[in-house]
Amino acid sequence: FNNKMSACPVRRSEPADAPDRVMGGLPCQGKVQAAAPGSDNPLEVVPESTIPAAGRGNSEDGQQWLNPSAGQLFRSMKRKDKAIQPEDALSVAAVHEMVTTGTWNEIMEYENLHSATCGKPTLARFEGKDGIYSPKARFYNLFGVNLPFDRHDWYVDRCGKEVRYIIDYYSVGEGHNIQYSIDARPAGFAGLADRVHLAWKRWREPAADH
Repeated sequence: FNNKMSACPVRRSEPADAPDRVMGGLPCQGKVQAAAPGSDNPLEVVPESTIPAAGRGNSEDGQQWLNPSAGQLFRSMKRKDKAIQPEDALSVAAVHEMVTTGTWNEIMEYENLHSATCGKPTLARFEGKDGIYSPKARFYNLFGVNLPFDRHDWYVDRCGKEVRYIIDYYSVGEGHNIQYSIDARPAGFAGLADRVHLAWKRWREPAADH
């Protein structure tokens, strides 16, 4: 990364509006505008779900990451010669919102382990790494698990400390029967400790219910 970055924190090698990573990340296309007041066009309605940003988000005040409207997604993909059918725009935008929200929820499971020292982590930036498979994904592939269709690294601002998360996105099925799964986990030795901690916590919680 260059020291001087654009308002859209993606790698310089990627176009600023990169919704071809529709299922895996936040398309960054400058400021996302909500539909005009009184608009009844569902294609221009920006989804309500947001992810807190570290002051560099794509909302007007930079404090939130917004998902694009179906229309914004459609136009951006068309410009990149990866057009989708107009009738599919709403469903693609809905899946995009579901996956980005699900990714943040997965990350927050780990961040909640640090709630005593940081109650409000934010997403600082992210990198699309499609085709750069994580060691975990490559290891699972040796045993017949399909490689993820996309990978992202998200960087969380934990109250002044930057924490990198590796996210592998998987899909199973075809057509209208596709199911998506998200494998998000913190990187590094500190991240490994958190992964063990969360696995232990998840194992103990069901046992405590009995």
